Amino acid sequence: MKSGNKWYGPFLSLFVLKILLGSVLIVSACSAPKVSVALMTKLEAGSIIGISEIGAVRLYEKHHPKSRLVVYPFDDGWDPERTITAYKHIREQKISFLITSHTSTCALAIAPSINQEKVLAIITGATTNELSSKDDNIFRVVPDVNQEQLSLVRIALENNPKKMLIIRDMANPAYVVPALDIFSKALHAADPAISLLVHDIDTRKFSIDSLEPLFKGTSYDFLYLLIGGYKNIAGNIAQLSYQFHPETPILFTPWMNNVDLIMGAGPAIQRFIIPSLYPSRTENVVVETYMRTIEENYGVSPTILSFNVYVALELLEQAVESGATTPEAVKKWLLIQGPHKTMFGSITFDRYGEVIDRPYYVIKDIRREFK
Repeated sequence: MKSGNKWYGPFLSLFVLKILLGSVLIVSACSAPKVSVALMTKLEAGSIIGISEIGAVRLYEKHHPKSRLVVYPFDDGWDPERTITAYKHIREQKISFLITSHTSTCALAIAPSINQEKVLAIITGATTNELSSKDDNIFRVVPDVNQEQLSLVRIALENNPKKMLIIRDMANPAYVVPALDIFSKALHAADPAISLLVHDIDTRKFSIDSLEPLFKGTSYDFLYLLIGGYKNIAGNIAQLSYQFHPETPILFTPWMNNVDLIMGAGPAIQRFIIPSLYPSRTENVVVETYMRTIEENYGVSPTILSFNVYVALELLEQAVESGATTPEAVKKWLLIQGPHKTMFGSITFDRYGEVIDRPYYVIKDIRREFK
């Protein structure tokens, strides 16, 4: 590992560092040159996001002991300014392969640099359509916001809504602004009679009590919490809504599928609709095995991002093993050689590096997902 096994990133916490000590990530004994990969995520103490993603890397190491990939974690705190700083550290180490899990707003902060400097990036979380349909060096293993929101419209319509309330979190505008536009247009195209009320909040500076008059004084039979980034206050908002509308279904974005969501939900959980890119652990043995392994070894339930990081590593591994060791070669290989088999199913990219044909599942019993 470079520079005496140093972990880069000015905000890397001691907590996460202790988890990583004692094992060099994804080092092989083979003589072929190693390929450095940066993992940019949120690594502060106690973060289920960072811990479960490091768990994904460690599990990948176990499954692929001869891998040529060497992973270096960098902490960007899911903050755009810190993302720019972390990216500079990555480039200082001359790393040209990057896996990110941050929000859309963070992704847009470094997208120009990624493309200008010909870094190959695999995005596991940012869905903004501002990255869509571009011939660039960015691949996504997660559907863009257009695919995502059209899937959520179909899920919503299954509940026959007549009066829908949407709570939108403006802390991540690159995601929620296009998401609302896509969702509302598709909803009204499907059923023009559905009335729609949108209420904006900013979870960075927000008091949940401010929503009580809205919930108390508004008639609605369906609630959509357009909140991403694993903002667990979404569970508390759902509980407050439940106090006044106990029969109302509550739809979340796929980015709220995590164990912390249920902590503040109370009885409202019985109304939750949780979309997921992966089947329920109760229905899929591969998902169950993966989740149980991360839980038993790291004490956290893995997020969707953890699954996606594992998939991203598989894709890079396959490209490297084919002989593609530069960003340009890996890009060409990923575009030409699909569909790509992964532990969780196949991945197909369009000519712009956007994943296509990934279905969304509905988690019907969120309590059973997180044991």
